[in-house]
Amino acid sequence: MAKRTQGWKAIPPECPDETRTFASALRRIKDCTETTQEQLAGRCGLGTSTLNGYLNGRCLPKAETLRRIYAEVQEDTDAVGRSLPHSLDRLLTLLPGQSAKRDTTVPKPAVKVSHRRHTAAFARRRQLRAHKRVQVPVPLPEGDRHLHANEGAGWTELEYLVSRLTRRQTQDAFFMIWRSAMTLPAHEIPRMVASCRSAGLPEAADTVIANAARRDVDAVLRIVASFHESRQYEDATLLLNSAISAAS
Repeated sequence: MAKRTQGWKAIPPECPDETRTFASALRRIKDCTETTQEQLAGRCGLGTSTLNGYLNGRCLPKAETLRRIYAEVQEDTDAVGRSLPHSLDRLLTLLPGQSAKRDTTVPKPAVKVSHRRHTAAFARRRQLRAHKRVQVPVPLPEGDRHLHANEGAGWTELEYLVSRLTRRQTQDAFFMIWRSAMTLPAHEIPRMVASCRSAGLPEAADTVIANAARRDVDAVLRIVASFHESRQYEDATLLLNSAISAAS
């Protein structure tokens, strides 16, 4: 377990017992990495104060955010052969409000996914349409992020991601997100992010950006330029901020 230069602040006495237990467990996970809270928050696409709130019991993360935090810490511990004191499933069990959610039927994300076979010819046609797509001059409803992928320009693995999340196979899903974010060409990243948002998966979109921010400087700058070409300015800003935090 990594050594802390200073101890944790006491969790407020008014904090509910369930939240106190969860925050204590999350602190044990955080103690396993040398990464600072600011750096970890940047890698997860979070504000430092937000992560601090989770660790001090002031607020609770969503399940997908918790998975993202856990995955980042686990990447650090795997690199040095260190084991974590709690499994992800255990943390999710401790997260207040999750037990009731697991007992209910999880609705399938509202997303229309094409079932056409992705042949080489179809992929080439889709890429040609993507290069010819018309920029939208009208302001979008939520900030300036494209919440709907352009026709023919959707991320080809979206259907697989949705199926993994629907089946609660979150480790497979987030591994696929990490792999794609780290290996896709720069111009494909905005398409992937837009597809996730249009499928009602905003945290998956933010996870793509957080991981893409860890690529080399040239790749990050190319992705930022691609976001600007797609008029996804908020995503470009989030990517830059995450890259700066990851490099600090």
